[in-house]
Amino acid sequence: MGNIKCAKCGAEIPENAKFCPACGAPREEEKPQPKVQKPKSEMNPSKSIQEWIYSFFTEKNMFIMIPLGVLIACIGGLIYLFSGSITVLRAGLIINIFGCLIIGIFLLMCGITLKDNDKYVRLGMIVGGVILLTWTLSIPA
Repeated sequence: MGNIKCAKCGAEIPENAKFCPACGAPREEEKPQPKVQKPKSEMNPSKSIQEWIYSFFTEKNMFIMIPLGVLIACIGGLIYLFSGSITVLRAGLIINIFGCLIIGIFLLMCGITLKDNDKYVRLGMIVGGVILLTWTLSIPA
C-alpha cells in the first residue's frame, strides 16, 4: 500500500504509524468516495428522438396542452367572428388554426405514446387527431 500523506501538513506517514511524525496529527484513512449516480439525462446529454417524444407527450402534458389548444382556438374563433377588417379576420383564423393544430398534434401523439390507456381510447385519440389535423391543414389561410 505504501506511505500516505498527512492531511494537515502533507508529510509522509508510515503505513504502521497512527500519527504524523512531523505534526502529530492523527492518521486519517482514505475513505472510498461513494459513487454518485448521475441522472440519465446527465450521462447521455443527447436524447434520441423517440426518448424525447415519449418524455414530451405524456398524460400530464396532454391534460395541459389540449385545454390550452381549445382556449387558443376559441379566442381565434371569437376574433374571427367579431372582426371588422380583413386583417383581423385572417389573424383570428390563424390563431384558431394554431389552437386546432395543438389539439390535433397532442391527440395524435398521445394516442401513439400512451401505452397504459385502453386500445380503443388510443384509437379514438389517433383518429380524432388525424381528422383534426387534416381538417385544419386544409383550411386556406
